[in-house]
Amino acid sequence: MRRNPCAGEAGSVTSIRNFSASSLGLLFPSGQVGANTSLAGVGQGISADMLSSAYGAQSGATATRKYAPTAPWSPSAQPNPANDTARLSDAAKQVLKGGSSFINEDSALLDMPNASADYRKLFALYNGLNTLSQLVDNAKAKSISTADRAQLQKTFRAGVAEVVNYVGSARFDRLRLALGEVNASARSTSASKAAPTTYASPPLVATDPTQTLAALQGDVRFTMQVTRLGQVRNIDIDLSSLSPSDRTLPKFVAFVNEKLSAEGLVTRFETNRIAGQERTSTVAGKPVSLGKSPDTWGLNLKLDSSEAVSLTPASTVPAIYLAQKAGNPDPDGKPATKDAVLSNQLLKFQTGADTLAPPSPTGTEAALTSGQVWSKTIDPGLTGVRSMQTLPDGSVLVLSDVTGALNGQNIRGDRDVVLQKFDSAGKLLFSRDLGASDEASGLSMSVADDGRIAIAGKVKGQIIGAGTGPINEAKGTTTDSFVTVYNAAGEELWSQKRGSVGDDEATHLAWDSAGKLHVAGNSSSGRGGQAGLGLSDVYLETYEQGADNKVTYSASAIAGTSGKDAARGLYINGTDLYLASNDGGFGVVRRFDISSGAPVLAATRDLGSLKGGDLTGIGMAGGRIVVAGNTYSGDLDAGSVTRAYSGGQDAFIARLSTSLNASGQDRLTFFGGQGDDTATGMAIANDRVFLTGTTKTDLPSLAAIGKVDGFLAQINPTNGDIEWSRRFSGKDGYVAPSAIAVNAGGASVLDRLGLPTGAVNTGDSLRLDAISSVRVGDQFQVRTRLNGPMTTLTVLEGDTLATFADRMRRVLGGQADVRVMTVDGGKRLQVRPLTNRNLVELVSGPDGKDALKSLGLPEGVIRGTTVARGGKLAPGDGGYPIYGLKMNGKINLDDTGEINHAAAELAGAITVLRTAYRELRDAATPGTVKAAQAAGGGTVPAYLKKQISNYQDALSKLTGSG
Repeated sequence: MRRNPCAGEAGSVTSIRNFSASSLGLLFPSGQVGANTSLAGVGQGISADMLSSAYGAQSGATATRKYAPTAPWSPSAQPNPANDTARLSDAAKQVLKGGSSFINEDSALLDMPNASADYRKLFALYNGLNTLSQLVDNAKAKSISTADRAQLQKTFRAGVAEVVNYVGSARFDRLRLALGEVNASARSTSASKAAPTTYASPPLVATDPTQTLAALQGDVRFTMQVTRLGQVRNIDIDLSSLSPSDRTLPKFVAFVNEKLSAEGLVTRFETNRIAGQERTSTVAGKPVSLGKSPDTWGLNLKLDSSEAVSLTPASTVPAIYLAQKAGNPDPDGKPATKDAVLSNQLLKFQTGADTLAPPSPTGTEAALTSGQVWSKTIDPGLTGVRSMQTLPDGSVLVLSDVTGALNGQNIRGDRDVVLQKFDSAGKLLFSRDLGASDEASGLSMSVADDGRIAIAGKVKGQIIGAGTGPINEAKGTTTDSFVTVYNAAGEELWSQKRGSVGDDEATHLAWDSAGKLHVAGNSSSGRGGQAGLGLSDVYLETYEQGADNKVTYSASAIAGTSGKDAARGLYINGTDLYLASNDGGFGVVRRFDISSGAPVLAATRDLGSLKGGDLTGIGMAGGRIVVAGNTYSGDLDAGSVTRAYSGGQDAFIARLSTSLNASGQDRLTFFGGQGDDTATGMAIANDRVFLTGTTKTDLPSLAAIGKVDGFLAQINPTNGDIEWSRRFSGKDGYVAPSAIAVNAGGASVLDRLGLPTGAVNTGDSLRLDAISSVRVGDQFQVRTRLNGPMTTLTVLEGDTLATFADRMRRVLGGQADVRVMTVDGGKRLQVRPLTNRNLVELVSGPDGKDALKSLGLPEGVIRGTTVARGGKLAPGDGGYPIYGLKMNGKINLDDTGEINHAAAELAGAITVLRTAYRELRDAATPGTVKAAQAAGGGTVPAYLKKQISNYQDALSKLTGSG
């Protein structure tokens, strides 16, 4: 009698009935076994290995038990926007139509009954970020219309705001979420620098410090003025008593220190050994070591905090400061590729080499041309220098534009204006950025007799704290004019921002003897209630700061034609204001009488057509008005020609009477060669005109060097004589000078020693609005628990790092250690929890007024940690893990750079959410299950091996093989 295979003996079908059809299907090829499949003929060849694989595939020790819902991004999840591109595209279309929100907890799919609400919230937030990412992809399309792009930008901003609000309000059971970073401490990137205690010269002598030093030869005389405890001591340094052979670095140090010691002073000189550096060269594409360069020696001037030191040379010659770009602007000959690698340089030259030999730099690059005192590459963040001006102490002010970061610190907007001060030896004394919320360009600078520094230009968006006019553009779609005034220390006194319906800009500044600031600029739609005359007009206006520090404004005049006109220079002589402009291609000079306050037009001089050229500047030399520019014609109406037009574009200098009436003393001087020569800057000193610019061909007595050379020329405007000139080239044969300033007595023997004229190493300002892009009124928020109440911190007038830290400490109620630390020679703000159990969150301020970004503090949570079981770090307050999305709540789609930035921010935030899900899932999964999962398809437990044997036997009997 044949046995019944269903009788339930070892290997009976009773056992196999507990193995589902879907599970059994893992043992056979796809489609071979299903719910209604006959087992006859399919059990041949089944092995323990196959069953073991089935076990591994359903690992978790229990094939049917789930410990976390399937993530929406998983391919095995039900189709949804997170794993289906078509559904994601539909979700993006819905939010663009305004038909749905970005974050909807009810639409989050959970395939596990009674799953924690944390998963629903994570998935809902994930879908919101994913939809935002799709909008970013849409914005990258090149064929998108203007209207669609505007809708994308609007919807994206709304979506980001929704995410920010959700992260700030959502409550989770087993995790915590923050928008920014999660750190143990935070330290600002903005730093105030203490006054240095040492002033170091560049290398002065190589190899042997005891050899005779060329810099000490000749007439070496200067005075050291040292102020100690209110008493001034003048120490005259005169090396005439030292023979030429005794003029070595050590003997010079001993000579000067003996005089300082005799006066009971602490300040001292010392020799400074500068170690040689490793040198390499590239041969056949590979670096080859050339060994170390020789050691060099220079001077250190050791300063004491109780003594102020100032240096004054006995004799001087004119110094010329020059700003330029060096490098090929288009290496591949394709302007669209934007492959230029340019460096911004600041250079100092001297004239009068017959009375003062220029320095001979040691261990530095060779001079571009004779007469060069020094050169330095300035901050790579600078896009170019617009204006320069020297000060009586020999220092020089430089006005530039900057993008990205300045001195390693991020600027507030996309493009900003920076004012820098360098001493006569080229060391940076201070750096001030305007702090525009969007973008700004600096176009002009002027220094008053009392040391106040005014800068002006154009701005899109806001300048927090600036006085504003009635028609300002706050959204950054058109440009407004701005004017900012600093004191001599570079601390802001006031700012004004004024606009019109169209674009306008402040391009030129001049102080009068009463301390009023006069501004010239350009406007496309009138100005200050005065109607426009043409496509673009020149405007004049005046600012005055009263005794109560209130700034008053008056619109003065609109000048120009019915065409396109632009201001090109402003100069004040007594009660006469001179305005140079390009009126539709014609060079025009106007004189206004300002004796009654408001400018009154008194005279106009038309120099004639510039034939495609332009004016460069205006000033006074020898009691006459001087105008410089460029022209493609020799037909200007500006008096007798002292030096003839040469061809192509030439630079020119027109010398006019102060009345602007034609006079027999009017002179016209051309400067150039047969090709195109362009004057890009003009300065006046000692009744001489100094021009700088570019040239591609011949110049008077100056042979070509590179492809586009720079030039400097000192010209007597009375007779046209070229009294001093230099031509130079640079990297790849290209240079482009952009600004020039002249100090009539700015070069001296101190240059040869690498020492500055005037005060040595004066300390910089400590004010927050001086050391960073922070402006008074900027804000950020703080709180001491996630989702708790927030307190606003606002930057106040006169705030320093110390005062701000003290106020922040009080606001945080003693739960944070807020202090000013000295790091890398600068003082920085540092925030840490007071204990491991404390927590602090920093939240960004309003758009355009965010002090957190300007200080360089990261948004997010600062918390302590402890070591939990298994050696894993856990929050020190004993709470659940904190995940920081590292997402900026102000990302946008306004331009290509912002689109790429938004894509990266969202990708990072999405990664954080995936990590949070994975760790939440792992925490819910028993350890034994995770161990089995880790084993994968490896070792099969003994009980399952027995079951496999039973299944094999049963299958064999079912299929008739046993």
